Amino acid sequence: MRAAVRTFLATLFSLGLILTPSPAQADLPDAENWPRPRFISYNVCGSAKHCPPIYQGSKTAWRDVVVRAMDNWSADLVMLQEVCYGQWTLLRDHLQSRTDKPRYDSVWAAALPSAPGCSDWGTDHRFGLVIFAKGEAGTINNGSRTVDALPEVGNVEDRKLLCARSTVTGRTVRACNTHIDPDPASAKVQVERVATLTRAFAAQGEPVVLGGDFNVLPTDATLDPLYNHTGGHGVFQEVDENDKEHFGNTCGQEQDRCRTGEATAEPVCSPGVGVPGKIDYIFLSYYWFTTVRGDAAACTPGVSDHHLLRGAAAWEH
Repeated sequence: MRAAVRTFLATLFSLGLILTPSPAQADLPDAENWPRPRFISYNVCGSAKHCPPIYQGSKTAWRDVVVRAMDNWSADLVMLQEVCYGQWTLLRDHLQSRTDKPRYDSVWAAALPSAPGCSDWGTDHRFGLVIFAKGEAGTINNGSRTVDALPEVGNVEDRKLLCARSTVTGRTVRACNTHIDPDPASAKVQVERVATLTRAFAAQGEPVVLGGDFNVLPTDATLDPLYNHTGGHGVFQEVDENDKEHFGNTCGQEQDRCRTGEATAEPVCSPGVGVPGKIDYIFLSYYWFTTVRGDAAACTPGVSDHHLLRGAAAWEH
């Protein structure tokens, strides 16, 4: 969690929530009744001075934590951010070859040619974004893969939007993954660009799933181009927008949707965060999906400074 975001969260917003570690579904007693398809977005904090070292000193232990979370949620589509190239290949090779559980196809994009700490994961030090889709090789159409550089204001880290067509529960969707810069000026123009690109996919009749670490809170006007309600003018709903336990003073209990949600950044995962806040999202194009559900999984200390975000929805059309 970058210092600017820690200060931002501590200054602006509190959801008042501290989570304790627990298995991926144990804290959701009704999880088996949640709809499908199911999604995950997770910033795995692969390389930065503020991120933990390799979990338990073992690459395999780290891999197994991520794979177990995918399997326990029976995720159909997974978007990971801050991933070293070696972390991707470790997951990819395991998930493509296993025979005891569902396999996953994947697509990768580098945001940076090299990042501190990625040398721990192999000789290729690239750092970026990954999308996994449940299914055999070819589940993701690599010919549809696009990687768009996002605009910047000032000298900030390069950011990208990775998208590709993928089969999800028998339907073709446009899956997208991004990591927005915490600098407010850059975040504004980057979200606008992401909204423009994904809106174009939706206008072509494609169901769109957009996951990522956006580094801003739900009520921030920066996200107006994405949300299709509560001041927004976009084409998306967000998986955790209907959890009234987290509406707080933002929306009344008589409302069905609110730009709020469970914290994905807080002191259990990242001691530098003074006040919890939601900065990770799974957006679904509103025309194609209904009955959205969302939940931040319990923190796994030593793996990441974010909570893994789980989402689910039913097909509307």
